[in-house]
Amino acid sequence: MFAFIVKGFAVTASFRVPESHTFQQTLPLPPPTTLTGLMGAAIGLDFEDAMSFRQQKSIFFGVIGSHKGEMKDLWKYNKIKSEESLKDVLIREYLTDFSLTVAIASKDQTDITEVRNCFCNPKYALTLGNSDDLFKIKHIGAVVDSEEEQDSTFENTMLAGDQALDYKPNFDLKNTPITYRVMAPQVFLLPTAFNFKGGERRVRERKLFTFVGSPIKVKNPLPVYKVENTAFFLL
Repeated sequence: MFAFIVKGFAVTASFRVPESHTFQQTLPLPPPTTLTGLMGAAIGLDFEDAMSFRQQKSIFFGVIGSHKGEMKDLWKYNKIKSEESLKDVLIREYLTDFSLTVAIASKDQTDITEVRNCFCNPKYALTLGNSDDLFKIKHIGAVVDSEEEQDSTFENTMLAGDQALDYKPNFDLKNTPITYRVMAPQVFLLPTAFNFKGGERRVRERKLFTFVGSPIKVKNPLPVYKVENTAFFLL
């Protein structure tokens, strides 16, 4: 597998759970669809074409990220109901001081080199959520050839499937600083494929993903690929 990593930072980031409306909860990390959109922005593709590009080129993502704080933003907006304009509000969650490392991989070295070149000179601005959540790239690694390994310890990352019953904590709570926030794994059923028709899109497929915060050790080791000495589970 050929892969490279992109490291960056965002003052704010927000990855809305698709079904949330007036209260827009954020996921702890960007899901595969957000990462696909990020890649599409770098290449210069809209979301539909970015999804097709990822499928055709068999692009995989590994993600590791953390944040230093959270906040809620109150939005006031106008909505149309029965030809009448009504005022309403919604609350959206944000992550602050968000650090992100993404591994982008493919079995084809030419394809992954093409994607890397686009991140070096992105066509459009890169964001993590809203258009205001600008993603500042701090490091783009070289394309490397990585072999599959097995690992059972994970932290601040995302795994495929439901791992909620297949892990145990991998840290000593007695020696953990009182300011450390313990974050148990969270499982979400998220869209992974869409049917597009004009400007409309409908969810065609959903899959379970486990978002890992505090260090865990899974009972059954999972396949990972190391890029610049960091192990990534590829989605």
